[in-house]
Amino acid sequence: MTSRIIAFENGFAAEVLGVSLEKHIGADEFKIIRQAFLDHKVLIFRNQILDDEKHLKFASLFGELDVHINKSTRHKSLPKVQVFSNKNEKGQPSGSHPEKGTLVWHTDKSYTAQPSLTTILRSPEIARNGGDTLFADMERAYKALSVDMINQLQNLHAIHDWQRSREKSDERPATAEEIRAAPPVQHPIVRTHPETNKKSLYIGNHASHVVGMARDEGEALLQKLELHSTQPIFVYRHRWEVNDVLMWDNRCTLHCVEPYDAGIERRTVHRVVVKGD
Repeated sequence: MTSRIIAFENGFAAEVLGVSLEKHIGADEFKIIRQAFLDHKVLIFRNQILDDEKHLKFASLFGELDVHINKSTRHKSLPKVQVFSNKNEKGQPSGSHPEKGTLVWHTDKSYTAQPSLTTILRSPEIARNGGDTLFADMERAYKALSVDMINQLQNLHAIHDWQRSREKSDERPATAEEIRAAPPVQHPIVRTHPETNKKSLYIGNHASHVVGMARDEGEALLQKLELHSTQPIFVYRHRWEVNDVLMWDNRCTLHCVEPYDAGIERRTVHRVVVKGD
């Protein structure tokens, strides 16, 4: 085996070298990748020539695959692949962002009872300016809270709500079908990772309000925690290159996309999600 793990600053995010995701990944090599995923939370694989089928095959190594609630971005023949692209039918920049909810801090599918374990993106087309993806280490952010705040958060739960999330990100309203498919759910604000047993904050744009608090008070608390967690000291910025494959642990990170000029730049990413706990 030639795979190597190159950790970034503070050990948050790492690049995996010597692995070709289009080829068969043996048990020993996958064990290295899986451990690196748990250790560093965000993994980068550069220069990976994948099609959608091979993308799905790699993602399926991590567990059962999921579909996105937003049917409009599903791949027409492979619905477990989601395509975010700002190109119109002529292949030109459309001028509109394909999903405004990606521009705000969130963790994927926290609005469901069984949120995502990991999201795996690949980048066949990148923006020249803007379009970076930012990640916040919610484990490190939790550890940096004051003792008083940590004590306050114990046993608190937030309601995560697809409909409210759409409103907050100024997206099209949730459809009646989507609301039925993803009714509001409750998750602890301090989540214990099921594999590492480490604690982290579990919040983001899908989190609507706090159970047992007045709505404005709960919203203020969630906003305060998000501002704390997304300070530069906790953030890794990923600058995309063509044919990057990027994956992250949704159980202990937040992420968002940096804005770009959707009327000038072309940006396309393909996305596959693995179900979690």
